[in-house]
Amino acid sequence: MPLESIPETRIGQVATLFQRAFADDPGMRYICQNEQKGYEKRLLAWFLALLRMQVANQQPILGICEAGDYVACATLTFPQTKLKAMSLIKWVLTVLFQVGFVGLWRTMGHVGRISRYQPKTPHYRLEFIAVHADYQGKGYGRVMLDAIHQMAKSENSGVWLETTNPTNVGLYEHVGYVVENRFMMADDVEAVIMFRESVG
Repeated sequence: MPLESIPETRIGQVATLFQRAFADDPGMRYICQNEQKGYEKRLLAWFLALLRMQVANQQPILGICEAGDYVACATLTFPQTKLKAMSLIKWVLTVLFQVGFVGLWRTMGHVGRISRYQPKTPHYRLEFIAVHADYQGKGYGRVMLDAIHQMAKSENSGVWLETTNPTNVGLYEHVGYVVENRFMMADDVEAVIMFRESVG
């Protein structure tokens, strides 16, 4: 299961993989208003906007390819990255017009809130990781996490993440993450902040 950098020409497939993997995620359901018609379309647009911003800032989009298709993907932000102003403007406009004002407002509010909980020391930020439903339980997620942890270790950096899916917390704890903070993203959505030190 070799991990590779995903070319910009394939981010549409990656966005679709994330859309399907996070369709039932409480945080994404809140941000993209799952109770309103067109939720799946908004969710796909949200992930496409994120991935395009990652590409514009040369941030890693990694995947495992089987039979020509990516079956596991992750996107990261390097330590101490400063996002380009134009990429942020494009992201705001894309989310505003394709996801809607509420989606933009909720995203920006959440980003502003979780930024308070990020470590002061240099760290990788694991934005999203997903495995296609047909390949889950076969070790793809672990291969990707191991590779990400090795990247971080090579730079003596930890890995930071947040999840709004309660079932993910135990999975991350199993591979060395520790819960550092919790807060309510919405009335019925809890965000859990986790960090993994630079270890083997």
